[in-house]
Amino acid sequence: MTPTLTEIQEGTTKLLVPVEEKLLKKNPVFYNPEMEFSRDISVAATRVLKPENFCDLLCASGARGVRIANETGTPVIANDINPLAYELIKKNISLNNLNDTKIIASNLNAQELLTGKNYDFIDVDPFGSPVHFTDSLFRSIKNRGTLAITATDTAALCGTYPKACRRKYDSQIFHTEYYNELGLRVLIGFATRNSLKYDTGITPLFSHCTRHYFRMYLRVRRGSKYVNENLKNIKYIQHCFSCLKRVYRNLDELKENCSCGGKFNTAGPLWSGNFADAEFCEDLAAEIESGIFNTKGEAQKIISKIKEEQEIHVPYYDIHKICKKLKVPSPGMEKLTQNFRENNFKISRTHFSGTGIRTDAGINEIKEFIIN
Repeated sequence: MTPTLTEIQEGTTKLLVPVEEKLLKKNPVFYNPEMEFSRDISVAATRVLKPENFCDLLCASGARGVRIANETGTPVIANDINPLAYELIKKNISLNNLNDTKIIASNLNAQELLTGKNYDFIDVDPFGSPVHFTDSLFRSIKNRGTLAITATDTAALCGTYPKACRRKYDSQIFHTEYYNELGLRVLIGFATRNSLKYDTGITPLFSHCTRHYFRMYLRVRRGSKYVNENLKNIKYIQHCFSCLKRVYRNLDELKENCSCGGKFNTAGPLWSGNFADAEFCEDLAAEIESGIFNTKGEAQKIISKIKEEQEIHVPYYDIHKICKKLKVPSPGMEKLTQNFRENNFKISRTHFSGTGIRTDAGINEIKEFIIN
């Protein structure tokens, strides 16, 4: 069934998109207006990175691929196996007067498109988990190329369905107040562990958890040097539900009991390093500021927070959760921040939660600052 179409505009690009009351996998052609923020970041990231080519692997309506071609000038392959999506991609290419030197529509199976090909930038935005594509992605990406990967199976990654996380991502998970950060770190860790067998290392340029999805931009580099660096960042997180302590440990360092007398719960393997690059965040923010983006305000706020929180790797603390545990009212964030800094502790806010902080202080110091 051919969907009813309406014309919208994202950035400087006109798009014909299906009119749908609900976003369902069974829809004949998929377009998600809530992903405009993600597409804005993609455009800005492509402008910063200046890849030789861009492969939009699961293009659906063509929104991302057509925007990349129209707003960055990077040559694009916009692919979707769905014949209705393929026809809509071609309509959106025509709507923006783009020729085949700027963008080519493709109607292939994703694995078929990647086989025997090499790309500078590959974007995969599946409905659900990206795990079925990771091997092909690492075989097809060029050295120093970029992978942009989305995951929407948040229930598995965030601990609601731990067996699904173990099955898909080969990682143990539990549900805690920083569930969204754990999910992102499991996802990056999974991609990293998959890259190692191709003698490839990754550097997270920009990763975030927004609304219903996770998104990561990974710089890929070949060679044992980068592989060995990545291995240092694959760890486990141990969390005590009694005192709320959390700590990264290697497999051979895991402990059963917390110093408070409680039991540790263990999640992992997962990524323990930076999930973004500060310099890339600055360049990304500059592109967002200078460009035409409908989500500019939201993007600037999130980029700023993500850049700031890279100095501290330990997962964020939820102040409301700690206050509930202590049975005390929540303090003002400004005063709390001042107390930490006056006592020479690092502290930042986090994009994961409005009530979360990142700090190098331990849980006992945090509790003291809250009480006093």
